[in-house]
Amino acid sequence: MAVRERLQSQLSLTVILGLAEFARGALTVSLLAHFVTGPLKAPITVVGWALSSHYFLDTVFRSPAGWLVDRLGPSTVLSVGLALEVLALVGVMHTRHWPWVILWVSVLGIGTASHWPSVVTGTNRLSKRGTRAQSMSVIFAAWLLGSGLGPIVINFFLRGFDQTAFAILIGGDALALALTLLVTHPELNPKPVERPHRWWQSLGLLWPYRTLLPGMMIQNMTLGILLPVLEPYVNRVLHLSHGQFAELLAGGGLITVVLLWPMGRFTDRLGIRFPLIGGLFMAAGALVGIMVTRHFLALVGLGGVLGLSYAMILPAWNAFLGRMIPTAVEGSLWGLFMTVEGFGMALGPIIGTRLFEWGVWAPFAFSAAVLGMMGIFYWAYPLMPAQRT
Repeated sequence: MAVRERLQSQLSLTVILGLAEFARGALTVSLLAHFVTGPLKAPITVVGWALSSHYFLDTVFRSPAGWLVDRLGPSTVLSVGLALEVLALVGVMHTRHWPWVILWVSVLGIGTASHWPSVVTGTNRLSKRGTRAQSMSVIFAAWLLGSGLGPIVINFFLRGFDQTAFAILIGGDALALALTLLVTHPELNPKPVERPHRWWQSLGLLWPYRTLLPGMMIQNMTLGILLPVLEPYVNRVLHLSHGQFAELLAGGGLITVVLLWPMGRFTDRLGIRFPLIGGLFMAAGALVGIMVTRHFLALVGLGGVLGLSYAMILPAWNAFLGRMIPTAVEGSLWGLFMTVEGFGMALGPIIGTRLFEWGVWAPFAFSAAVLGMMGIFYWAYPLMPAQRT
């Protein structure tokens, strides 16, 4: 019975993350830019500010969310976050003035801050020792499947004021909220805290990892740079239809999802060095290729290379961090790490839209250069952290 409860809770956490990221991915990659520049007739910089506000608040609230996970449990924190997300999506759907879009997308960021501290901490507690990279690969597969399917599916509903598209996203978050009732394993109950402290007092926990903090932020900034410019780049520069854009996203995303678990096993068996460093160099090369290529089939191939690179990076990087985190402060430290990573995501969209206005190729060149430099950094960095206690 205990094994069944464990599997049910682990599966519930995975599905919750997938559904919630489906809604967020559909909004941030496709629906928001279409809605703002189409029906609302506002400039694309509004999309940049909305996304930056979203990721800024997502970032700021991840650390308190991790602190709350240690005290209230993943299910409670997820429930509150998902309720906020439903409210925010309803607000965006009914607004007709762009300042309110920025406000509601920002509120959505407060809700989504609960995702990673809750799901990663819960999954770590439910996973057997020695399977950390594999467990992370499953979580990231759910994230990628959800966030990848979101833009693909929603591209077929971009009509008029997009009420149907918004209703689909709201339904996904509402279903995820209902599934939090199944996250009941005793391992996920709030842990007793010997020395209670306020969440901001946890900042001192970051000091041993200070050499990694800049890289955490910069790596995620590259993704934030590309998010708001993908849709306009594909439509205005490559002159591809919404359907072809969906095919490109599906190709790269499917390769990543399929390869995540094998790459997680590979990482558990042989170490994190090759998949992390190799993945960063591959991602940089793929972005350079996308910047200069105009043929659809070549773009599909480059999307596949990008998918492979992320299948290598994601489980390796998070297994690396997971081995460094003491169990006693697991939720708090994951929240802090994700806060640092999120600052890059918050800054990225503003940089990306400005670079896009300067030159349509510039966001891709900048991101490729950053990823290449990070590959060189980790080549020299000793990637052998101590086991957590």
